[in-house]
Parts: sequence; C-alpha cells; structure tokens
Amino acid sequence: MATKRKKSCPECKKRFSYASVSDHKWFPFCSERCKLIDLGRWVNNEYAFVEDLSRGNDMKDQINFDEIEDPDVRAALEELEGEL
Repeated sequence: MATKRKKSCPECKKRFSYASVSDHKWFPFCSERCKLIDLGRWVNNEYAFVEDLSRGNDMKDQINFDEIEDPDVRAALEELEGEL
C-alpha cells in the first residue's frame, strides 16, 4: 500500500493527503476550485515572469568571439551586434 503524503495547497494553504501525484486529480492543489482560481490568475496576467533585461549587458565586453565555435551562437551574437 502506498504511503500517504501531506502537502499544503499553494492557493488556500489547506493541508491535504495524497498517495501519488498521478492519483491526485488536482495536484499540487487540494481541489478543482483552487486549481481554477490559480488558472484564472494566470489568464488575467496576475502572475509574471520578471527578468532584469539589463543583466548581462555588462558581460558582453568579456565575450571572446574567437573562442565561440558553435555557428548558431556566433550568428546570433553577430545579429545582436548589428542591433546595438
């Protein structure tokens, strides 16, 4: 018999038990309601992946283009150089 595990729902924080991820219909949520609330937040753009776009610009001067052998990487870097 599978060991029951406990987890907190990321939406409502309620603790729930499950035997396996594949057997729990709404994992990692405790219920369909919590899963739909989370989905609604994604659809309404309430969540976002945020990345500092300036990060890495200071490193471009440190790139030795002669050491890059991958033709796709070289082409991408050359294209970027043309845009800057």
